[in-house]
Amino acid sequence: MLPVLALSALLALTACTSDGAPQGGDNGDEPTLRVAVILPGETTDKGFNKTGEQTVELLEKEFGAEATLTESVNPAQQVDVYRQYAQQGYDLVVGWGGQFSDGAVAAAEEFPDTKFLVVSSAVENGSNLASYDTALEDWHFVGGYLMGRLSKTGVVGQVSGQCFASTASGQNGTRDGAKYANPDIEWLATYTGDFEDPTKAQQAAQAMIDQGADMLATNLNQGVYGVVQAAKASPGVGVVTEWLDNSADAPGVILSGVDKSYARFVGVKVQQILDGTWKGEHERFFLPEDWGPAIFKTADIPDDVYQDALDVQAKIASGELDVVRDETCPG
Repeated sequence: MLPVLALSALLALTACTSDGAPQGGDNGDEPTLRVAVILPGETTDKGFNKTGEQTVELLEKEFGAEATLTESVNPAQQVDVYRQYAQQGYDLVVGWGGQFSDGAVAAAEEFPDTKFLVVSSAVENGSNLASYDTALEDWHFVGGYLMGRLSKTGVVGQVSGQCFASTASGQNGTRDGAKYANPDIEWLATYTGDFEDPTKAQQAAQAMIDQGADMLATNLNQGVYGVVQAAKASPGVGVVTEWLDNSADAPGVILSGVDKSYARFVGVKVQQILDGTWKGEHERFFLPEDWGPAIFKTADIPDDVYQDALDVQAKIASGELDVVRDETCPG
């Protein structure tokens, strides 16, 4: 993988133009697709940002792309970062999260020959700006079901960063999964306003624990460790994270995680570029039947409970169980 570019170094690059087509490689033969991914945080989160790095690795391995990423991009600077990559001749620039939607809209208008893609978003312009989201409620329903089965107090909650359509759908999917497991579950939900701040997340998690919650889900980046810290200080409280299996960071506290990596779906969009079938439209991906387990297994999950959760997943993927998409934010 190419070295991660620091934001200051990226902004210092000399501008050049691009016609939007894959550029020639060093030998001048087959064109090499150049892809850049801009992340809101650091890949050390072992979560959402880390999956951005995994996506870069997949694009290099599966498509032979020249791919790079920039970490910790402040959304206020997103237009500048989009612009610099476009000026450097990158064929596709990917905003890693709905918070990068506005910058993509502006940059796509300024650079019509560069393609822009935003994940967890619905922006589109019919030509060079596309987006996708997943039916996160499908994946999170399985995680919520697990929480409902594991909770002893009957109170579960989720601490999230910011609320927009995709994050709300995931959170509400967790809620519905927990209630599917136990209709009497009491559900708590909150947004801290910041995916990265662990202090805010810890305070929010502690407030839920004080209300009796013994199972907490997360939709955070670096902030997840604040939730874990609150759970560590409260015996009997478990956490279900997302994106990657990071249970080794807190055995007995992180009980599972929801495996919903975006890498596979970015690959779909890149293939569309190569096939000439790209459209500047929004697309939604549902839980595939061949996905594999949507939740990670740890020693803290009884085998029968885990198998029941996988059975729920199979019903969702086959269409036997219809998970309703609810984009309503709490309050």
